[in-house]
Amino acid sequence: MPTSGEGVGGTAEDHALGGLASLHVAIVCAIDGARFAVVAANESECLAQIAAYVAEQASLQLWPRSAAWIRELCAIGDGTAAIAEYFRRSGERWEAEWLHVTCLRAHSRSAVWSGAVPIPTRVNFPHSACG
Repeated sequence: MPTSGEGVGGTAEDHALGGLASLHVAIVCAIDGARFAVVAANESECLAQIAAYVAEQASLQLWPRSAAWIRELCAIGDGTAAIAEYFRRSGERWEAEWLHVTCLRAHSRSAVWSGAVPIPTRVNFPHSACG
């Protein structure tokens, strides 16, 4: 049963994960569809999840030298560089992957999040949609 501020007629702020104003969404795509998706409360958490994905996938998707460099970047805490390097080198061994990053905002008059979710076409990272 809905409590105060929940259910039909509540605002997005009532429903929005503890009052968050935005959600950061990232989708890793390949020719055969989405391979990984993350939804996070802030950009740094979103980037951390993407960095964990690229660290895990580098050995499977890239040549050993490239994979080692990406793991090294992650190990020294430069996740953003690791992400950029992974997607720059994506496709050198197997299928190319690309990254879509967007930001969804809470609507003040309804219980929905909205924003542009890009159609899977190849784009370059980094890009922050929440300015």
